[in-house]
Amino acid sequence: MRRWLAVLIALAAGALGGCFFGNKERAAVRPSGPPLAGVVGEDVVYLDVAVLERPYGDAFLNHEFWKEADEEVVHIENEPTVSLERKTALEKNGFRVGQIGNLLPSKLHDLLTSERSCQTRRIQLHAGHATFLPCGPPWPQCHYRLFRDDRVTALTFDKAQCELEVVPSLAGEGRICLRFTPRLKHGEMEAAFVPTRDANGVFRWDRQEQQAEEVYSWLGWTLTLVPNEYAVLGALVENGDTLGEQFFLTREEDHPILQRLLVLRATHVPTPVREDLGRCPPIALRANLMTARGYGK
Repeated sequence: MRRWLAVLIALAAGALGGCFFGNKERAAVRPSGPPLAGVVGEDVVYLDVAVLERPYGDAFLNHEFWKEADEEVVHIENEPTVSLERKTALEKNGFRVGQIGNLLPSKLHDLLTSERSCQTRRIQLHAGHATFLPCGPPWPQCHYRLFRDDRVTALTFDKAQCELEVVPSLAGEGRICLRFTPRLKHGEMEAAFVPTRDANGVFRWDRQEQQAEEVYSWLGWTLTLVPNEYAVLGALVENGDTLGEQFFLTREEDHPILQRLLVLRATHVPTPVREDLGRCPPIALRANLMTARGYGK
């Protein structure tokens, strides 16, 4: 188990134990884990997050998979049409964004049910609340070029951690809108009092250790998912010096370079009660259930 996977354990205060089932027979026997507990309300969203990890330059993550995905899906918040300008800005900065429907490509299905390639988590939160997904291990020193309008800026930060802020909102008819914002924390930890909001929406002041932070709101985007549709996020691999490549590539000493793909599924679960909590299986288990129903290979 690589060191960076430990970071996923602390995704957010609302993170829950989404089980991963690598064995298909085992998944069929146990279609749901123990009841989940925590956030309750009419606006509760389950966010299932899977991180696929493959060798750098993997043909599937770079080419084959994207033939099955819809990449014309990037929106700016509150804009009804696809933003080609924002899509272009994301691609210049090394991000690749898409959506894929209920019928998973067989190779993606296999990776989602592989303990060697995939780690999954489930996050439970209210619509309108943010969760922060760390992308890979911290960089001792992070170098990248930032492309904005006609300017290119070379940046270097020490002790940097890439993360995606994700905010779900309800869009009606079972649809969920996910707003993504790239962020990069860096430098030494410093104490600060910050306003926080608990699971019930109550604000309070907490003392926290924080790093300085770069927030790239101008690169933010939104995706709208229907039930059982997946958001997929990865790197547009080129020279290794874009912001997106810092998010989705890993270079650790004495280890080969790894490339990652982030797969997310969002489900609206209003006022969850004990007997209902097992009805929304995590991504990997969903893939297994699809096989049992004849959707796999």
